[in-house]
Amino acid sequence: MARAVGRPIKRGADLLLNDEEKPAYIRLHDIGRERRPRPLQEFLNDVGGLMLSAEAPAVASFVAGKVLQKLLKTGKVRPPEGGPALPGAPEGLDDAIGNLAESGRKYEAIAGQFRSLADSLLWRRGRSGPFASLNFGNTHSHAVVIGPGGMEERADLRVGVIYMDRYTRFPDHVQTQPRAFILLSPGEICLGNSQWFSGETGTVFANDAGQSFAIRCTARPLLAVWCQVERET
Repeated sequence: MARAVGRPIKRGADLLLNDEEKPAYIRLHDIGRERRPRPLQEFLNDVGGLMLSAEAPAVASFVAGKVLQKLLKTGKVRPPEGGPALPGAPEGLDDAIGNLAESGRKYEAIAGQFRSLADSLLWRRGRSGPFASLNFGNTHSHAVVIGPGGMEERADLRVGVIYMDRYTRFPDHVQTQPRAFILLSPGEICLGNSQWFSGETGTVFANDAGQSFAIRCTARPLLAVWCQVERET
């Protein structure tokens, strides 16, 4: 699974963004005027706490901190039930959540929170690209938790999740905004021209705007959360 050397990386669309049109402006409200579902708020609190921990890289904590500050206001919260039917969660997601729950006490609550949210998310198949694993389109899904098309609709930020089946490699692509990540399973990451490095459950890292990004997993399915502040226009 070594990365190819000397081949140009296609600087195409950011493969974690599937916007079909410009996100609509949503008026934001102070917390309390429109409440988030409790599992969603607790998920954001617990994941955010890990991304702001002393062990997290400063750049990642800076990005996550800006996102968490903006989350003090809520967007348009979509009811978990009663809306249009959404495509089901990826088939192997339960295994990934189960592995997370067994990774330690601080991850058990996050696993339960995410399990209660998963079926309310709009899961999309990933687009393929340079160096992607075979059959990538069927082994990867991602969803927006907060942001355009998410459980909470808003245009100023995004909180998203990535799922990949075992032995899947995400294609190299260039990301459009500074983005912070936290692994909720073991994985391997390559940022820009760096060497691949291994991360365990709870590893936090950041990728800068205009820098290439790739991620892969081996014997366990991959689950990761990412966040970013949208470019202001």
